[in-house]
Amino acid sequence: MPLRFVLLATLLSLCLLFGAQPGAWSQTPAGFTAQNTPPKLVVAITVDQMRADYLTRYAAGFGPDGFKRFFDQGFAGMDHHFSYAPTYTGPGHASIATGTTPAVHGIIGNNWFDRNEGRKVYCAEDSTVNPVGMPNTDIGKKGRMSPKRMTASTWADEFKLHFSGRDGATPKIIGASMKDRGAILPAGHAADAAYWVVDGQFVTSSHYVESLPKWVKQFNKADHAETLLNAGWSLRDAPETYSGSMADNTPFEGKWRGADRPTFPYDLAALAEANGGVDIIKGTPHGNTLLVDFALAALEAEQLGADGTPDVLALSFSSTDYVGHQFGAHAMETEDLYRRLDDELARLFDALDAQVGEGMWTAFLTADHGGVTVPGLEKQRGLPVDYWNPERMKATVYAAVGAKYGRSDVIREYDNDQFFLDRSVMREAGIDADEAARFTAAVAAEFPEVQRTLTAADLRMGHFTEGAESNVQRGWHAQASGDVVIVLKPGFLEYGRTGTSHGSPYAYDTHVPFLIMGPGIPQGRTYARTEIRDIAPTLSALLGFPRPSGCTGSPVEALFD
Repeated sequence: MPLRFVLLATLLSLCLLFGAQPGAWSQTPAGFTAQNTPPKLVVAITVDQMRADYLTRYAAGFGPDGFKRFFDQGFAGMDHHFSYAPTYTGPGHASIATGTTPAVHGIIGNNWFDRNEGRKVYCAEDSTVNPVGMPNTDIGKKGRMSPKRMTASTWADEFKLHFSGRDGATPKIIGASMKDRGAILPAGHAADAAYWVVDGQFVTSSHYVESLPKWVKQFNKADHAETLLNAGWSLRDAPETYSGSMADNTPFEGKWRGADRPTFPYDLAALAEANGGVDIIKGTPHGNTLLVDFALAALEAEQLGADGTPDVLALSFSSTDYVGHQFGAHAMETEDLYRRLDDELARLFDALDAQVGEGMWTAFLTADHGGVTVPGLEKQRGLPVDYWNPERMKATVYAAVGAKYGRSDVIREYDNDQFFLDRSVMREAGIDADEAARFTAAVAAEFPEVQRTLTAADLRMGHFTEGAESNVQRGWHAQASGDVVIVLKPGFLEYGRTGTSHGSPYAYDTHVPFLIMGPGIPQGRTYARTEIRDIAPTLSALLGFPRPSGCTGSPVEALFD
């Protein structure tokens, strides 16, 4: 018998002996379906400003088919964190998508001071493109958007190239959100489309298409937003069942313009004119409903997951952020919003089962940042927190630096808790940049609300391994960030006295959910610490495509055990 047949027979015998099939020794990725194919559709879900504790605090109001489906059928990372600061929406979406942090991908804020341009820039702005579908909008302010400021590839970019076939078949990548940055950054550079909402209509830019597809125009003509607006906002359930929040109408909740108090029910149609028109729905559960309506329309019109080439649908639920900012993390409005979001997730998952097929799609859910408990509430409880206004510190620092160096232009800007020194002025005057930064930092550090100051030299040459300092270092970009970073004490917030915000390196802003389910993903959970930058390489490992270009994260080991 020829040797090759002997070897083949031996291999088959070993497979039978150990109960394995011949294909079990192949390099099939763990996240492929039972048919040995990639999932037909990957759904990337980001919930804006979702703290990890909402999964447990609001669990009594969730049904079996939304958030709980991830726990019943998938995998949960229970100690999942952003490993950098500042924790804002733009950097959050970019970090989820690229598998790295602002130090690499360059999205260091929603807005930041740009030395080269001498002005504040926006994370998704692009003057080389034009708005599409926005006839009544000032194009200088909205619509001219793309992912060009993100300087690393995303997992969706790599996914698209990897699964493109020689026959010309290419994965479709579509992003959608209430916010432009929430649609654009998760979808990546090579996306087919990204849609966001202006005046109740889904729009895009010429980075993607020159005109809206017919199905988007039809969706907009149906006036879904107006219909939802007219429905108002009432509690979904009996008030006494809202055990995860405070009683309605507390001094820590913000009011809509024209409203007497922040209490249910809300007549949204009556409040609309004073609160952004139809876009008021962005700050209600109806914004999430509108996004799922749009996602289901995209699923059908674009035939996502309908052929042999896998696709990606990236959805960012922004209404949770608007509500958190206005009402805070312990308001009934916030709890009701998440109960209704749970319903919308169930509706989305049911549609995916019906149109793509059970066991044929993968979904993950995370957040772009968390949010601090309203400092006024915490202060009332005796905690050492407060509000912060940087103006007195800025004035003191500007005066001290001016007096030391005999000129008022050494500091160019203060932005995003950072002092930007004017490097050309310092070179011209013979001022040592590192020494000027250390002096600036020392003056700022005298203020009692400041936990620590870090200079560019600290962040370039130091190696911080834990705590706020390490988070700041991973969020600091050598070319784009400031020369002195101000780190406030935990629980201090630069914001109004109602509602809440985010941005810090502390756990309330960094601890977010990570849930994933789909083919090949085990049911279980881990309490080992995982990071937001681990999501992209985890998807890469599950589906066998390359990691994004700047990836610094690692696959979540417990998911593969």
